Amino acid sequence: MKRRLSKPAEFIKGVPIAVWLLSLVAIPLIFTFIMSFYSSSGLVIDTTLTLKNYRLFFTDSLYPRILFKSIRLALAISALSIAAAFPLAYMVSFKIRRGRNLLFMLCIIPLWVSYLVRIIAWRTILGNRGVINSALMALGLIREPLTFFLYNQFAIAITLTYICIPFVFIPVYTALEKIPRNLLDASNDLGANELRTFFNVILPLGLPGLITGFIFSFIIALGDYIIPLQLGGTQGIMFGNLVWSQFGFAFNWPLGAALGFILFIIAVTILGLTSRFGSTEGGFLGE
Repeated sequence: MKRRLSKPAEFIKGVPIAVWLLSLVAIPLIFTFIMSFYSSSGLVIDTTLTLKNYRLFFTDSLYPRILFKSIRLALAISALSIAAAFPLAYMVSFKIRRGRNLLFMLCIIPLWVSYLVRIIAWRTILGNRGVINSALMALGLIREPLTFFLYNQFAIAITLTYICIPFVFIPVYTALEKIPRNLLDASNDLGANELRTFFNVILPLGLPGLITGFIFSFIIALGDYIIPLQLGGTQGIMFGNLVWSQFGFAFNWPLGAALGFILFIIAVTILGLTSRFGSTEGGFLGE
């Protein structure tokens, strides 16, 4: 009897989440999909349904080329973020006892700082008169500022990796913290050394956190357009910049909607393939 009475309450509790998902995710996505079949003529949007925007994507080599470049860069940034965040999460979870909470807070403090402030900081670090060039010139290692630090894909990769590291660190650390410590003791009792315990126990059980961290970093890197705009220059134009320019400068919202929806389909496909390697349960998304 009590179970029957709790069902309406459970349904009511789920209404705000359903409304939130419907209003902020589903409805905008449906509008974007419908608009992608419109066309634009000057400042006028023609609501006649057409495949013109999708034909343009497949016939103009510029769009697929930049899309593939963006996917490659997003994958590289995800790999760099995991390579930096996983050892850090491992050290905080297993190796450090005193001051572990303080170190954890230091790892996530960048999330408290404005996104634009962090971008400006990296532009200052990598600039011609930035921290790196100033230090090298002060040490007498160079006479002229090095220009290859900024306005290229290198600057985008470094900055986006820095942005993504906390988003990878949190789910990885969460997954590692859920590993029962008695499993490590049992592995040691069975004669496994620390390296073998890591590969046979810690890494498989931490895989959900790695997958979740990859998803976070890949989505952030694939769709970002502000960092390529500020630090990429002409060499760093990404697919997100093409989408943004159609809405911001060209006033071709239908084409921008088509490009955005193509990017959405590509992202969902890659993330679906990624999820086949393991579940995100136990990671940050599984909380």
